[in-house]
Order: sequence, then structure tokens, then C-alpha cells
Amino acid sequence: MFLTRLSSGLDRISSGWTLLAAVALYGFFLSTVMPGQARDSRAYAGDWGGPDQHFFYTPGELYEHIPAWPAAGRSDYIRFRLGWDIGWAFIYTAFLVIATSLSLRRAYPAAHPRRLLNLPALIPGLLDLAENAVGIVLVANADTRLDALAWFATSLTSAKWTTLAMAHLVLLYAAGAALLATIRSRRADAADQR
Repeated sequence: MFLTRLSSGLDRISSGWTLLAAVALYGFFLSTVMPGQARDSRAYAGDWGGPDQHFFYTPGELYEHIPAWPAAGRSDYIRFRLGWDIGWAFIYTAFLVIATSLSLRRAYPAAHPRRLLNLPALIPGLLDLAENAVGIVLVANADTRLDALAWFATSLTSAKWTTLAMAHLVLLYAAGAALLATIRSRRADAADQR
């Protein structure tokens, strides 16, 4: 089955080293790239910011703001989403996948169906990339109302934020299951030594 093979492949690339790399890149993005982009975005988008910063927005709200962005601001929005933002989606996805996979590996044996719970971590990143693609089209054509596409974009944004929260909850569940498995294993080892 494709999902089982995908889950196993993600598990195979998950190690302490790949987690360390993902955490380092995550920290780099959070401390340097994202704050700089937030400042740049505020300069042309004001307090409303970019559409992907909201959980939900209407086409009316979108077209109240983006046509007023200067050409340089629109170019910056598009350039960031074709560059650094793709890297950001891959990095937070990698962190979620690796941390969840390592926790599930500790909590459950290889054939256990719950080992597939590393797959939900892929969804927010994929939605983020789709949201970026649609957002680029909307911003590049900001002077033409594309309401159907704007509704699609806001649905992608809402789905991204929802699945991102869910992926973090799955990670917390997996970490809790790993902790319980570790406690049980140590108790069993202690009992065997008596």
C-alpha cells in the first residue's frame, strides 16, 4: 500500500541527526528569515498583512487591501513565496515528520498501524505550497477580481492552519506515547533485574 510505504520511507529518514538539522534550520528561519519578511510585509501590506497570515478572509477583504500594495510590494510577496517560503514549508514539515516518526518508533512496533500517524505532518506543508501558488496568482492579478480563486485561496489557508494545529497535536500524542513506552520499558527492566 502506498501510504504504508510512504510512512516507512519517512520513518527511515528520521534520525537524531536529521531531527537536529531540522531544528537548526527551523531556528534559523524563525530567528532571521521570518522576522525580516514580516517587517518587509508590514511596509507594503500594513497591519492587515498578507492573506496567508489570516485563518480566514473573504474576497472582499482581500480586494480591499492587495490592489493598494505598491508594485514593489507585490513583487516582494511573489518573490518570497517562490523562494524562502518554499524552504519554510519544507523545514516545518521535515521537523513535524521527523519528530513524530521518532516518537512513534519509540512508542509502537514497526507493523503497528499507529506508525502511520507520521503522515498527517505532510498535509500542512502541501497545503501551504498550494496556498502560495494561488496567492501568487491573486497578487499578480490584484487589479482583476478573481473571487472564485480568492475563495479557494482562503479555504486553503484555513485548511493549512487547521491541519498544522492537528499535526502538532499528533506530535504531542506521539511524544506522550513514547514517554509512556519508555517508562514501561524501564519498569520492566528494573523488574527483570530483581
